[in-house]
Amino acid sequence: MRKLLLNIITFSLILIILIPFFWMFSTSLKPLPEVNKIPPQWTCKGMSFKSYCDMFMYLPFTTYAINSFIIALSTTFLTLLIGSLAGFAFARCQFKGKEFILIVFLLSQMLPGASIIIPLFQLIRKAGIYDTPVGLILVHTSVLLPFVIWLLYGFFKTIPQEVEDAALIDGCSKLDVLLKVLLPLSLPGLGATALFAFLGSWNEFFFALILTESDTSRTIPVGIGLFVGEYRDVWNQMSAAAVLFSIPPLVLFLMLQKTFVKGLTAGALK
Repeated sequence: MRKLLLNIITFSLILIILIPFFWMFSTSLKPLPEVNKIPPQWTCKGMSFKSYCDMFMYLPFTTYAINSFIIALSTTFLTLLIGSLAGFAFARCQFKGKEFILIVFLLSQMLPGASIIIPLFQLIRKAGIYDTPVGLILVHTSVLLPFVIWLLYGFFKTIPQEVEDAALIDGCSKLDVLLKVLLPLSLPGLGATALFAFLGSWNEFFFALILTESDTSRTIPVGIGLFVGEYRDVWNQMSAAAVLFSIPPLVLFLMLQKTFVKGLTAGALK
């Protein structure tokens, strides 16, 4: 009886979570007059995939998608590269102020984006990278990097010191220890961190909205917001764009699901 009750509760929660996605997909298939119909209906006559074709004519959605992929993948690469080196240094090296720097990294995640956008905007403009993918890549990397360092620091701390000592005795340098020993042993953690960094950059809206102004540099989240017009809201095309926007993270998560779960478990077993 207890197991049955638990299954019912679990199924109910999953259904509550999935209902908005089903409604979004249903809306993407409806003609625009049917979208605003009261009372709303799950299905109607004339449902088709026309909105998926029309949205590419309404806005340069292909450009937005390419920009999002380039920015998210570049941000993931940079955060993993810098985060691995920094996480290794914090986990294995002893130096003054290490704990203070780690606390500063953690506190930086508590600052809202609105509190730093003005100086960040001025810095990006003076650097000549306003309204460019490069500017967004650097901003996303700087925003995500502190938490990535914390994650990798925790993963590296779970690896016994004896493993590193054995590699050093065999003639490895500190860099060799990182590349040939710690990183291979930390693959689940790296997978979880890469997924976090990719999703953080892929879903980011605020900085992308402020730091871009042309279609050649905008990302998908900003592009979806443009479907809301002054005189008409194209909800069916917006829903179609949101459906397509959700596919890459879903596919990536399904591919890295086992690695992600192992990474979370490894990070918890310090």
